[in-house]
Amino acid sequence: MRSVFFLSAALVLGIASAQAQENPRSTTMSCAQVNALVQQRGQVVFDTGGGDLSRVVSNPSLCMASDGGAPSWIPSQDQSQCLAGYRCQERSGHGN
Repeated sequence: MRSVFFLSAALVLGIASAQAQENPRSTTMSCAQVNALVQQRGQVVFDTGGGDLSRVVSNPSLCMASDGGAPSWIPSQDQSQCLAGYRCQERSGHGN
């Protein structure tokens, strides 16, 4: 039983580690590459440096119904403020 627990824990940690490594780092990509990746995947969670993650969607319709899309500006290799797509944010007056 104990070995099953440790095997499960190792599997979960391995998956979490692999997922963390899958976040593309926006500062190693040009703004055009950032945009192309967002358009290709529909949504991307970027590592924007300093341990910060930023979820970017290609279209506000990918946000929850109670959310709206606001422009998402993240750093890229060639621009300090690259318009990557949209970020989902709660609309004013919802959920209060």
